[in-house]
Amino acid sequence: MARYQYVARDTEGNRIEGVLDASSNIAVITRLRSQNLFPVDIQIAGEKETLLFRGRGETPRKRGRVNLKELAIFTRQASAMFGAGVSIIDTLDDLSSQASNRYLSYVLKEIKKDIQEGNNFSSSLSKYPKVFSPLYVALIRSGEESGNLAEVMAEIASNLEDQIILRSKVRQALSYPSVVFVFFIGVVSFVFLFLLPKFREIFQSFGAQLPKFTLMILGISQFLISALPFLLIFLFIVFISLFLFNKTPVGKERTDRAKIKFPIFGPLMLKVSLAQFSSSLATLLQGGVPIISALDIVSKTSGNKVIEGTILKVRENVLKGSLVGDEMRRYRIFPVLLTRMVTVGEETGNMEEMLQRTAKFFRDEVDATLNILSSIIEPVLIVCLGVVVGTVVIAIYLPIFNLAGAIR
Repeated sequence: MARYQYVARDTEGNRIEGVLDASSNIAVITRLRSQNLFPVDIQIAGEKETLLFRGRGETPRKRGRVNLKELAIFTRQASAMFGAGVSIIDTLDDLSSQASNRYLSYVLKEIKKDIQEGNNFSSSLSKYPKVFSPLYVALIRSGEESGNLAEVMAEIASNLEDQIILRSKVRQALSYPSVVFVFFIGVVSFVFLFLLPKFREIFQSFGAQLPKFTLMILGISQFLISALPFLLIFLFIVFISLFLFNKTPVGKERTDRAKIKFPIFGPLMLKVSLAQFSSSLATLLQGGVPIISALDIVSKTSGNKVIEGTILKVRENVLKGSLVGDEMRRYRIFPVLLTRMVTVGEETGNMEEMLQRTAKFFRDEVDATLNILSSIIEPVLIVCLGVVVGTVVIAIYLPIFNLAGAIR
């Protein structure tokens, strides 16, 4: 046990200092958070070195990336502190010292300096587009203009958390089939590239005539062994070519179009994108962002060039006086449900709620589709593996049966 001095803030933003006996600085953080306190600085009594995140490195990292989970945690904490009346400068100061991601810590400190020089919060965030998306910055700007920054950040945090949950469900649903598929490829490769050649040598040593079925399977094995170097080179060239092609504007658009047209998985990815589109557009409209600006922002956050281009076409016609629902109806990429809900929202003046309901519907559809896919893909792969293994077993045992019959 050691004696720790701490500095924290309560839910009302008041600065609190004290001393605790604990086994580690992590234990101090846990106890403070259980008391609804935000730890700012922790150090062993009598020492000057901060222990809040010792072992993670003191050197600021000026390059890196911030994942959605880290961004959501920062946004949720900042929302709580703003709601408690803590100033932006103090909030950024406290959260930058707590951030486990050194790059995020560096960014928050730079944003704090920028604000101290006279810039507003949203313009400071916009200088780091790889961390804070145009959607994020636009919502912060609307919060600044309306004076509801804490509420807006809470809404952003909820939006980010929904994205994290959706992506997590997709990964979890596809992880086991992916493992089974990799195992399938591994077993087939072992059988055809290692096991069958061994049996081929054994059968040749007998000098007996092999059944046609066995000769066919051994021939496939021999072909794969001889063609393997060329196959690997071919796959490498195809991968590099597709990678470079995907870097071009035309290639990116064609790749994204192929993604949403791909059987089974294409509609799934489209639903994920549409759920994100509906949720983001609803959040922007709730924040007071005009529909024209909102469409421009969500188009850049769709993650698909085809969807982005379609949204921009809708935006161009809305600028000319058309209704959003009428323009969306012209493009098959938008389901009938989405266009109807947008139309109803425009007619009733409650588009935000309609879009939120639509986003929830698409998320539920993604859940249902993932459950169906995971229940279908797994047995299909297992059956295919059984067929391959069974075929090889038959091919191996046929000569053995023939040999046994000849001996009798």
